[in-house]
Amino acid sequence: MTPDRTRLARRLLLGTLVVVSGAVAWSLRRPAVRPGSGEGQAAPAPGQGTTLGEMSVLRFQAGERKVEIRARSAGGKEGEATRFLGVEVRMPYVSEGGPSNVTITADECLYQAEPVRASFRGQVHVKTDDGFELWSETLKYWGDEDRVFSRDDVRFERGTTSGTAHGMEYRGGYGLDLQQNVRLHLEDEAGPPTDIEAAAAHASRDDHEVQFWGSVVVRQGGRELRSDRLQLNLSADMHSVERAAAIENVDLVAAPGAGLTGAAPGAAPAVEQGGRKRLRCRRLNVAFRAKGVLQEAIAVNSASLEIEPSPREVQERRRVAAPQLRFDFDEQGRLVSLQGLPARQTDPAAPRQAILTAEPLAPAEGGLRRVQSDTFLAAFDPESGAVRGATFDGAVTASEPGRRAWAARGTYDDGSGLVTLTGDPRIVDEDGSELRGRRILIGSRSHDVKASENVRHTMASKGGRGPQGSSPGGAGPKGMLQGEEPTVLFCREFDYDESTRTARYRENAVLRSGTDELRAPTIVLEERAEGRRLTASGGTTSILHPRPGNDAAKEPQKEPAKPPVPIEARSREMVYEEAANRIVYKGEVEIRQGDILSKSPEAVVTLNASGDAVERMVAGEPVEVTQGARRATGQKGTYTPDDQTLVLVGDKVVLYDTDRQLDGRIVTFVVGSDRIRVDGREEVRSEAVLRRKEPPKP
Repeated sequence: MTPDRTRLARRLLLGTLVVVSGAVAWSLRRPAVRPGSGEGQAAPAPGQGTTLGEMSVLRFQAGERKVEIRARSAGGKEGEATRFLGVEVRMPYVSEGGPSNVTITADECLYQAEPVRASFRGQVHVKTDDGFELWSETLKYWGDEDRVFSRDDVRFERGTTSGTAHGMEYRGGYGLDLQQNVRLHLEDEAGPPTDIEAAAAHASRDDHEVQFWGSVVVRQGGRELRSDRLQLNLSADMHSVERAAAIENVDLVAAPGAGLTGAAPGAAPAVEQGGRKRLRCRRLNVAFRAKGVLQEAIAVNSASLEIEPSPREVQERRRVAAPQLRFDFDEQGRLVSLQGLPARQTDPAAPRQAILTAEPLAPAEGGLRRVQSDTFLAAFDPESGAVRGATFDGAVTASEPGRRAWAARGTYDDGSGLVTLTGDPRIVDEDGSELRGRRILIGSRSHDVKASENVRHTMASKGGRGPQGSSPGGAGPKGMLQGEEPTVLFCREFDYDESTRTARYRENAVLRSGTDELRAPTIVLEERAEGRRLTASGGTTSILHPRPGNDAAKEPQKEPAKPPVPIEARSREMVYEEAANRIVYKGEVEIRQGDILSKSPEAVVTLNASGDAVERMVAGEPVEVTQGARRATGQKGTYTPDDQTLVLVGDKVVLYDTDRQLDGRIVTFVVGSDRIRVDGREEVRSEAVLRRKEPPKP
């Protein structure tokens, strides 16, 4: 609203001039002046009352007021009242601290001295020196009750302000009533015209207040406000509105391209972006600065703001709802912040938290996005109306298709496009995967995710979805990341790159999948079309628990096989390829199972078809194997968990055992056994069986 437009109440109260005019003109209670008699409290001097043809002129003075009544003729009496025809009353009054005059004309006037009453009929016209005019078919003044009223249609205007009503009444000390079908029209050069409709209106100069009620409608440009009541509180000089309140069933609609509010002259629109906007609540309170510039607006009781997109924007409907919505404006009347705040709700079913939603509209795809919290604060750029950032506090819950998030606090920065969650934040994907940390950052544009401090990422079992719940392949082999139990990763710093579908776990990263475990300074998990790839670097340590062979399943009469002992591996780097069901260790590889330790530059672990058990492990080239006091070297060593044997092969396999050395092509070790088999180089295969002279060392 412009400053001129905020003077609405003043313009409306111009109707009070009618009653002021009538009150002053006819409040001669004690001096009962009879037309032409010259009698009264102050007797008129000679020549004050004269008759020229059919024109009667009556001049008299009551105190400091000089009143002149002209009439074309006297039309007789009706009871105690005298009829004047073609009447014109002219008298002075004080307007805004200065002298002014009012003139009333009518086809006829009935004047009664005791009690003082006057009734104007036929083409009644009231005009003041400052430009106010009123028209009606009737206008009555009852001096004994200090009332001026009309039961007919009235029309009034001053400059670019005009209005109509059916019936009006002024009473001293009470104010002015416009009784039915109130219509006001206000125009100025600062903006589009304003129209107000209401069933009735009341204005009080003493209370500095104007009220409209009964299906109130206010229209200005592309904005329309509807409510059951509208109340305006005016400044002491009656020149501007200090506060306004729309009450019950408040519905404010702004057309596409128009803001919810107008702007001060020369100021940029508060919010001119977007399509149609709709604000609904039970009460809307508005406060103004000096000169009618907007200061704040508060919507309470089930307040909601709905914004449709413009054709150039993302096609989604945005909605903000809260027990209380507060809009704050800068000194130029431009929107700078919007808050969702708690407040007492009269409707028990109304939500107690602030809720923000974004719903895609055709042809846009996607699902509903929603953020809920105890309070929120959004900051706007006053020039463009764009969101600068937002803060959500207390029981924050966010959801979008396939994902939900919780935190005690959330912030959004538009410059960086980052949403920051703190206060035990967590994100859960639709498959049950969960990310926790002390702080989680989400890229609103890139959809990248970062987490820091006490990061815990749990990937649901049997899923096949990636770190953020999106997998190109859907359900697939279990692998070391998808066993019967969830896979859990711990680290200090985590980041996920949506463009490359890569998750990085840094600083003391740990992966646990069931009883299997991997430790490394850095673990990287990539999602590829052919399957996931996991890389650990900086010095890795892993523990794998091979599953026993399936002999018991083939021969139910047999006892279940004893579980193989765990495989412990150390290396500079480890790579797991889900599609190939393979784990590759590189760089100073040490692998221990039970009492057997192998050392090699590289080792490859092959998993079974389902990816949930070790099928074999190959180390080399070369490879060194130790078992207690025995040591053997060769080109390649192969371990199979079904029979828990490690077979060392090469052109020259050397076995060192206490005080002897044996050469061969194949040496077979059995985990936990004191027997070793060495095969010779002869065509006819020879075999030596050695028994250890000491128990195996762990």
